[in-house]
Amino acid sequence: MVYKNVIHLLKNKINSPLYSIGDLLPSEKELAELYNVSRNTLRKALKTLEEDGLIERRHGSGTWIRNKHFQASVTHLDSFTEIARNEGKTPSSQILKFELQAASEEIAKGLSLQHGEPVYYAKRLRFIDNIAMQLEETWLSATRFPDLTIAHMKKSKFSYIENECGIRIDGCYESIVPILPSPELAALLHISTKDPIIRMQTQAIDEQHQPIDYSILYTNMFEFQVKYYLPRKAPGLHALKTGQ
Repeated sequence: MVYKNVIHLLKNKINSPLYSIGDLLPSEKELAELYNVSRNTLRKALKTLEEDGLIERRHGSGTWIRNKHFQASVTHLDSFTEIARNEGKTPSSQILKFELQAASEEIAKGLSLQHGEPVYYAKRLRFIDNIAMQLEETWLSATRFPDLTIAHMKKSKFSYIENECGIRIDGCYESIVPILPSPELAALLHISTKDPIIRMQTQAIDEQHQPIDYSILYTNMFEFQVKYYLPRKAPGLHALKTGQ
């Protein structure tokens, strides 16, 4: 629909470096002319952005920016909860499914288990300041984590693993690809099936390099953006170590 395209254009404008929280947007007349849409279509788009908490419309004074999309800088492995709190935001989770399953071949491989071994499966929708950011599907060994409950998954999975189970998370393998969402995913993330999202496959490992969990994350990249800083080894260090 046309107004949804206008929503994305307005979000891009709001989230650009040209604007800060508290800035005034151009008038409705100027925006309607800019995007070549009717005032009614523009107002419908602005109403959606206001309901999402991005803007505030004040009678007689215009439209003001209240918030921008979530953007964080990451220099090491943080959980979703830690990333949100580090930016002064409030994370939350809605558990869509939590059950005991027999590990499929894919899940068994991801967790270094035998096919058919019991695993916990959790499907949860992740929010930051009540805005849906990510859908996570995660699997953990029921033998290694026999006490895992829905209550744990409503909070931080990493916190449960490290603080309650005493297992140090050493790192995480990540594989990222862009995809188009299914109708179910699009509905959960409040986007169109034509809007690309990020699919991330992850495997956290412990200090013995054994898998801790296996997860697939679907992220709304219009709302949730992370900047990574990756330090580089000193020039020539690899060559010295390998004798090349």
